[in-house]
Amino acid sequence: MTSCPPTTTPKVSRDAVSFSVSSDWQVEFHAFSSQEREHHHLHHPPVNASVAGPSAAVPTSSSSNGRHASDNTDSLFNIEGVLLTRLPLSKLFNADEAREALASFVIGGQRDAGMARGARVALADYAARSLSTLLPLTWPPNDGVENSSNADASRYISDPVSLTIKTMGQAKQSQSKMKNHRSSPRRARKMRAGKKDAEIPFVLERTDCIIYSDKHQERNEGVLQFYLHVDAVIRSANLGGTQTHFMDGIKKSLIDSMTQIFHRLKGMLTSRECFGHIATVVLQRQLRSMLQPPRDFNSSVRNIHGNDTSSTNNGEAATVDNDNGKTYLNAVAFIADNSILPRKSGRSCQPMSSPPAIPFTSPESDMLTRVVQVEVGYWRRFLQKDGTLLHPDDDNNDTIMESTEESAHNATTVSIRGMIIPVGVTLIVGGGYHGKSTLLQALSAGIYDKVPKDGRERCVTHGDALSIRAEDGRYVNRCNVSAFISNLPGSGLDTSRFSTMDASGSTSQAANVVEALESGASALLVDEDVSAANFMARDGRMRAMIMDEPITPLLYRVNGLFLSKEHNVSTVVVVGGVGEWLDVADAVVLMKDYVAYDGLKKARSVSYQFSYGHVQYAGRGVVHRLPWEVKEEKKLNAGEPEETGDEKKQVTLSPLRRKPETACLMGKFHSVAVHLLDSGSSRLWFYPDDDGSNSTLDDCDNDDDDGIVDMSKCSQLVGNASEQLYGCGICILWLLRESMNNPEDDMLDLLTRLEATLSDCGMNGLLISLHKDLGKDEDSSTKDDLSKIVLSNAAHDLWEDVGFALRPRVHEVAMTLTRMRGLRFEILPEKTSQMVVSSEEEEQKKKMAALAELWSNRRKKT
Repeated sequence: MTSCPPTTTPKVSRDAVSFSVSSDWQVEFHAFSSQEREHHHLHHPPVNASVAGPSAAVPTSSSSNGRHASDNTDSLFNIEGVLLTRLPLSKLFNADEAREALASFVIGGQRDAGMARGARVALADYAARSLSTLLPLTWPPNDGVENSSNADASRYISDPVSLTIKTMGQAKQSQSKMKNHRSSPRRARKMRAGKKDAEIPFVLERTDCIIYSDKHQERNEGVLQFYLHVDAVIRSANLGGTQTHFMDGIKKSLIDSMTQIFHRLKGMLTSRECFGHIATVVLQRQLRSMLQPPRDFNSSVRNIHGNDTSSTNNGEAATVDNDNGKTYLNAVAFIADNSILPRKSGRSCQPMSSPPAIPFTSPESDMLTRVVQVEVGYWRRFLQKDGTLLHPDDDNNDTIMESTEESAHNATTVSIRGMIIPVGVTLIVGGGYHGKSTLLQALSAGIYDKVPKDGRERCVTHGDALSIRAEDGRYVNRCNVSAFISNLPGSGLDTSRFSTMDASGSTSQAANVVEALESGASALLVDEDVSAANFMARDGRMRAMIMDEPITPLLYRVNGLFLSKEHNVSTVVVVGGVGEWLDVADAVVLMKDYVAYDGLKKARSVSYQFSYGHVQYAGRGVVHRLPWEVKEEKKLNAGEPEETGDEKKQVTLSPLRRKPETACLMGKFHSVAVHLLDSGSSRLWFYPDDDGSNSTLDDCDNDDDDGIVDMSKCSQLVGNASEQLYGCGICILWLLRESMNNPEDDMLDLLTRLEATLSDCGMNGLLISLHKDLGKDEDSSTKDDLSKIVLSNAAHDLWEDVGFALRPRVHEVAMTLTRMRGLRFEILPEKTSQMVVSSEEEEQKKKMAALAELWSNRRKKT
């Protein structure tokens, strides 16, 4: 065999190459350079190899599969990069009949802003799902087979450039399968034999496909933008050796291949199926916004009972917001009739077939059953009267420009009958295998929008509801668990600043509750089956047996949490074994044979029969109902450092104002990057991203587990958790930097700023801002998004670890931060809540008015 002559690696421009496809689509291609990839290969473990390879242009042998080219001077080069594509929505919906559809994506007044944002997220999600069906694409086609993942160099003798285009997720998956094949043929056979991963049924904001607002647009109609992975193989003999020749060849091939993709994608994005997808998401967002008034985190929570009350069509009490005239249900969740709640299996997100699944039916109850009118605007024409998806008789290739009988109507609302979970303490009771946990799982998933045909697409839960469970072994640092854990024996440990490396079931669940309050939760979703028994309740016999129990069960705190002016948090509990929970219930849903009934009347009868005459709990309140707002002074424990300069200090049951400790951030976590431990796992690792020269901590203070986060018990992460969990990691990198830049901000302040930043610039905005030198670049404001994002090491890590990220809630971000091993927290001084001050002033005015009225009545009598 003749050896190949040495080859020269072509130099590829760091600037993106911009061009247009069919006058509508703006395309930019950026080839990865070896410098851009060097960071990841230096720090990442070998298990997660690079998606794009170690260099931008890697010279390969002129032979392929043992066959040499006839020309020994010929060489093949592999260039990989990212492709950014933009399409203004005005170009997508350019027909006169589609102007109304285009207007639905415009973020205008406050009333329609929610619908417009939901429509944008839904369209981007549908575009991403559609692209996954069109890709991967090999160009030129390989003997008519488009879905080819490996390039066969022997067929490129006449083609100077060949491309393989994939979504970012596909690029990551194909590399993982290739690594598995190389490392273990037996494992590769198992991978081929396994079923294809089903798409998650949840609609979330993504990093690889978004709709953003273009400031140069007059009406803020939005631009569809998505990122793709490109693998180019270049034959230098047929193309020439200069940089211009290389990029011109790639550009021509991209135009030819993307023209085919864009034509098919545009037809899919203007189909009735797409608009039914959007209408379903808009309906869920509008329905969710009707549950409770918005919670103002800057001034704690809003007291929903302080607004005016009116009556709905059914005569039930409802809250009316005087600011915008909107009627709220005062509910934690809403479950629509005929919903299919059960799943195929415990590991599947697909709905169970009906039969055997029994569609949900609301109980005959004035308290639990509602008929709600939901405003959906333009999207009404794609929904039936009850909010279910409209199925036209014609096929899915018909576009929105072809009107239907439904579109002739001017109605913009749908009417849905279903069951609410009211605010307060709600119990879900029933025998085993009667549907209790299935209902709770539907409530847990209701925080996200679902795709059509999921079965739960008309079941919504308030966006700040959190699932709480025991989490043995979790890391806790300086968390105020004194509401549930106190008077620990022996050490005299102050539980208002509780820390442990290995929490027990009860202490971990107590920390989870308090940290949920810290992040601004509106409701707690608790299942008795996965909770610590001694944390949930303690019966009378055990109270008589053990007099100095340090645990105050959740049973005694739930009423106080809801009545608390500071928190106003509802609780939904699945109970099947402890009847004492019936003493604290405001509402009871009785599940029998998978059918829901109103069980409150019977629950109160049983509670009166078994609980009447009980003594007070430790002399601190009526049995099972302890107040939450308890502030008292106590002396400092022996050896405890003085923080106030006084012998006594104020103690509160509420979460203390805390933030990541500055010294710890400057030491262990001064400059970190995020990495997903093992593909598809639920563990993150925040590892040092520098040489450690900036560390101010001694080596003895470091631990092998520092920076590792285990989120396997956080059930509200969607799908296999990888994409959304990695999104949490990106948010943590941003929060750590913001915490150092804003030392006076506590956790809630940081989370509020994070939520505003995500709503303003999205996940990709965070990735761009994480670039260390971006702020020093004077021309950064004039660069496009692609030129900015490729400078961020965090973006390259994302593409190589999981491909793309899903936007998390701030609550999951807070969970990730507080579970980061090795991260210490510091306590900040308390600040007066504006809501508490105004509430006290209003209460004082009411007392003065009542006193004045009393004296006035007495004068009239005399």
